[in-house]
Amino acid sequence: MKSLLNLVALGGLCGLLLAGVHELTEERIAANRDAHRWRIAFELLGGAFPTAGLGWRNDRLELADGRLLLRSSTSGYAGNIELLAAFQGEGQGEGQRRRRLLGARVTAHRETPGLGDFVELARSPWMRQFSQHPPEAVDAVTGATITSEAVKRGVADLLQQANSP
Repeated sequence: MKSLLNLVALGGLCGLLLAGVHELTEERIAANRDAHRWRIAFELLGGAFPTAGLGWRNDRLELADGRLLLRSSTSGYAGNIELLAAFQGEGQGEGQRRRRLLGARVTAHRETPGLGDFVELARSPWMRQFSQHPPEAVDAVTGATITSEAVKRGVADLLQQANSP
């Protein structure tokens, strides 16, 4: 019985330590995730731009020059896949509703390492295809069909959002 109480006490202490470390690092982790997303946004739009005063509104960020960033999440094989896409308006004035996809990137995922991580640009050029072809024309990846189809579906949804009123 004494061993069981010691084990419960040790488990409780470990739980408290984990909760404390989480509390201490939560803000730093959120700041790092935000900085990672901005780096991807800068890459998609061809360079850095001033972010002061910019704010996301319903996962949408419109820049003064007509470019648009959209973010969303889609369900993959092992969990949610977070996406960020950049668009350029085509046409002038009121008729500028049609937007062209400049590129899309995965900002976070939990897909199988070595198999589903092809969505990371550093590991595979597969994601670059979306800036040249419509999502339905991009081939799925053999062995990772669920992940690749999820990304294709997510990019197609973002494209539809960008071009809807």
